[in-house]
Amino acid sequence: MYRSRVSSFYHAQLLTGGNPIGFSALAARLNDDLPLRMEAVCTAEGCELMAQVQHFPGERSARLVFIAPDPKTDNPALPPLLEYLCVCAGELGAVNLLAEVREADQTIDTFRLCGFSIYGWETIWRLPSQVSEANAGENSGWRQATLKDESCVRSLHRTLVPPLAQTAEPYRGSAAGRMVYLQKGEILAVVESMAGPKGIHLMPIIHPSLEDPGTMLRELHGIFSRSDKPLYLQMRSYQAWLTPFLEQMEASVAVHFALMSHHLAVAQYAVAEQNGLVVNNRPAETSAPIIHKTSRIGQ
Repeated sequence: MYRSRVSSFYHAQLLTGGNPIGFSALAARLNDDLPLRMEAVCTAEGCELMAQVQHFPGERSARLVFIAPDPKTDNPALPPLLEYLCVCAGELGAVNLLAEVREADQTIDTFRLCGFSIYGWETIWRLPSQVSEANAGENSGWRQATLKDESCVRSLHRTLVPPLAQTAEPYRGSAAGRMVYLQKGEILAVVESMAGPKGIHLMPIIHPSLEDPGTMLRELHGIFSRSDKPLYLQMRSYQAWLTPFLEQMEASVAVHFALMSHHLAVAQYAVAEQNGLVVNNRPAETSAPIIHKTSRIGQ
């Protein structure tokens, strides 16, 4: 009933895996490597919405995957649903709940009222299907990352990614599936990829001091365009300087959206000691600051 009326809030998964409540998404849940998921249904004043959040164990943030049917600004079920999804994310062990809300989507104001804040903007480009003219063979600056590249890649991430984005999406130290681009022996770009039955999604971080970004992008395109699947490239707002080079490749904008995050926290209070500090003949008030909830259910 909702399959054609679903609104996605995790576009990389949508572009690579297809409809999040379609058959391929349901079949993919048989894979043991997939993240933990929670679904919720909220009914208010005759309106009903369903949604899903997912979280990889050990990661800082969970993600809102979809809401169905496509929510409207005045839907009375949307605010309580978002609040409950934050509870679900905390129970899964996350300290942030992330959502990708399209710029033209009027629900962005409802997300703000429910405690979500914007930490960045993203544009996803669809790269052309034709094979790049650049040589992606032995002369390419791209190669597979190794453990020896870890410190350089981490430094590149800390230098180029804004602090707000690092808080929501901290660096993940893994060389699996990662490629690096070298210029004169120095790593100036790194890319991670996400593949599915519907497409391939590239997530690069590129230093602006690169001498020839156009060649670098064409070589990257040549590596991944060998597949018949559509090829997408993520461009965050702090890397908008790549726009003219992508336009030269005849790439087209697939979607533009706000990156939003809700910080999750629970209050905990310290046990008062009998021999506490006394000030002006009155015992000092014992309290503790709000701390992050990172434990899994049952732990």
